[in-house]
Amino acid sequence: MKSLFISDFQKRDPRFRGAQEKHLDWLSRAYAVRGMRTRAGMRALLSRYGAAADAIAMRAYELPDFSHHAWKRMRLFGPRGSTLADKMRFFDEAVGRAFVDFYPAKAKPPSGIVHVTCTGYLAPSPVQKFVAARRWGKQTEVLHAYHMGCYAAHPALRIAAGQLAAQPASVRPVDIVHTELCSLHLDLTRVDPAQLVIQSLFADGYMRYAVQRTRPRTASFELLAMHDELLPDSIDAMTWAPGPFHFAMTLSKDVPCLFAEALPAFVKRLFQRANLRAEAETPDAVFAIHPGGPLILEWSKKALALDSRQLHWSRDILRRHGNISSATLPHIWQAILKDKAVPNRALVVSVGAGPGLTLSGALLRKRS
Repeated sequence: MKSLFISDFQKRDPRFRGAQEKHLDWLSRAYAVRGMRTRAGMRALLSRYGAAADAIAMRAYELPDFSHHAWKRMRLFGPRGSTLADKMRFFDEAVGRAFVDFYPAKAKPPSGIVHVTCTGYLAPSPVQKFVAARRWGKQTEVLHAYHMGCYAAHPALRIAAGQLAAQPASVRPVDIVHTELCSLHLDLTRVDPAQLVIQSLFADGYMRYAVQRTRPRTASFELLAMHDELLPDSIDAMTWAPGPFHFAMTLSKDVPCLFAEALPAFVKRLFQRANLRAEAETPDAVFAIHPGGPLILEWSKKALALDSRQLHWSRDILRRHGNISSATLPHIWQAILKDKAVPNRALVVSVGAGPGLTLSGALLRKRS
């Protein structure tokens, strides 16, 4: 494939951030207020099925509701509840604020923006509204990469590559912007192990980065290869569908096993696309495995015979941010790029999974 370079990562933190224990307590109180369980009973269930604080120390949220326990003052999770339309109005506001932060008043317009999310849908999208307000409509193409979930950063790179291929050689970079507000879709009407796993894992996050055909002067990744597969007999293992009150997620307990079993052969085929041998390159490579949960990382390590150092950045982002869906892998990429312990020209194997069950990968080379 023609050379592409990924650089200029910019993270925007959501407005509210707190310890995992604090958020688990909020969930326990929310269920108790609704009469679903006692607060003590919910804490016991979350301790049994949810992600513990040793795996996820902190999570961040854009919605003020999660910062207090005054239920009658809550915008979306108060006693009256809220509809999907209510949540999309908040999504529109929050993403609009994020784009203003990413592109200050004197910012130069990129040649394109690929907006990535699985947590909000509006037409026109918040990005289109922003570009129209800035009068960038004749300079900046807007494309959307929606509803793919945790692996969507890889298809977004393909979309950006297509935008660049259709432009003159001197064109400005294409930006990819992730805006994930997973917390809007908490389902507080069901108490089952899968929902408690989901509610203890996911959080909000934003990331912007640039894709271009010429190597930038700053540190970057060179994109060497990409590969996607639909795993057999896994179509119902993960689902994500709009409902009247929120997007509803189902998650099979088999996902970590399905992921880990397919991983060695998948990584081998990804290396082959770059004319490299996985057996020779894996021992020195860095792995950006999407941390769908602690088990994903634990079983991936065993499946690929990795040492802890090779998965350090995936574990660290999970611990500091939780699972922020499509924005997670770019957070890991940024951490690897900034870490001077990762040498120039190091190979980075990026893998994520999402509904389908889709396994998606990219092979990157660090360029310091």
